[in-house]
Amino acid sequence: MQKIINKIIALGFILSVAACATKMDPTQKAPGFLPNYALLKPISTSPDGTQIYTYKAPDAKRSDYHAAIVEPAALYQSATESGVKAQEIEQARKNLNDGIVKVVSKKIAITDKPGKGVARVYTAITGAVLEPDSLKPWNLIPISAAITLASKVTNLDNKKPILVVELKIVDSQSGKLLREVATIINGEKFRLSSNTADEFQKLAVQWVDQAIQYSSSH
Repeated sequence: MQKIINKIIALGFILSVAACATKMDPTQKAPGFLPNYALLKPISTSPDGTQIYTYKAPDAKRSDYHAAIVEPAALYQSATESGVKAQEIEQARKNLNDGIVKVVSKKIAITDKPGKGVARVYTAITGAVLEPDSLKPWNLIPISAAITLASKVTNLDNKKPILVVELKIVDSQSGKLLREVATIINGEKFRLSSNTADEFQKLAVQWVDQAIQYSSSH
């Protein structure tokens, strides 16, 4: 399982593909949300049901920053024939953004103006499925599909739905990478508690909060 996760982390997730499942070939280089997945190291104290990977630039100092800009979250989810509507996605994104702002504001002041001493925070959430033969291409799927699969699959050893929450923090002026975090949440963690949009939003904010809390101490 750990080798599977490491492969996913190394290649990253494409967030701009169609809403249907997309095959990815591990032998191909693929652009991801984070600038450099190879920098990520696992946190040994990650909570049960999750694995947190993090990287902090060696010269990045919290004392150098007094405020942060929180960019709109990127959700790997589009309107589908199964009933996910565009307006619902936008409302979920808005609610999620509001929650992320509250989480980040616990650590640093929020602003909308770049400048010296201002960081910029990006968040992305996507879904994926790990197949039994994991060395072959795996599936990227929308968030709703991962949640649905987790709620229906009785044997998660055969197909492992996961959600991935990724954070990227850069300097607002130079774009220099300060920190990046990837949290993988196993299906058992969310299979029974994220079946509605409201529940998912609450969980997503908790995952972002968790990622910030755990990564800030490493």
